[in-house]
Amino acid sequence: MKRSALLNFTAALSLMIVAPSFAQDVPGQSGVAKATPSYPAIQGHGSVVRLPHAAHQPRPGTKLLVDLTRGSDPSKLNAAIEKVAKYVNIYAGAGAEPAEVQIAVVFHGDATLAVLDSDAYATEFKVKANPNLDLLHRLHESGVELYVCGQSLISKGSDPEDVAGFVQTAVSALTAVVNLQSDGYAYLPLGN
Repeated sequence: MKRSALLNFTAALSLMIVAPSFAQDVPGQSGVAKATPSYPAIQGHGSVVRLPHAAHQPRPGTKLLVDLTRGSDPSKLNAAIEKVAKYVNIYAGAGAEPAEVQIAVVFHGDATLAVLDSDAYATEFKVKANPNLDLLHRLHESGVELYVCGQSLISKGSDPEDVAGFVQTAVSALTAVVNLQSDGYAYLPLGN
């Protein structure tokens, strides 16, 4: 895919996902005055509005590769992880029918340390615990594959043993991204 096409796709997807999740009028939907936000798979995170008659419904068998490099305030949930919950919820119930999806997330760059276990995270950032772990665990339980770049991890002074047990350490983000794309995953960057 050409870079300009990828940027247009990413911008369009971002607009769809960042749209307000509060009750709204849904034009062209007979008998529906207001849409209500819901959490079909990941409760409390990544709300979606069901749009069963909208164009481009989620397709069964979709494979998404989320390249997550966005960092955040270490004392708060990383907003990019919240966005991954929205992707899960879109496929679980925002369309006419739930659609099977495979999602893999590769953490590197400023997002690398978001996957540390609570003790390592608390030591690194001088906070009580890792605010990302609960949602990361719930994503994992819903079938999302989670990978962290081993090269970034070590360059930031951590070790694979410091990573939460349900996150796999890849040799590098490069190898994980290339391998997953070779396996048919569509590339979706979430950076700064």
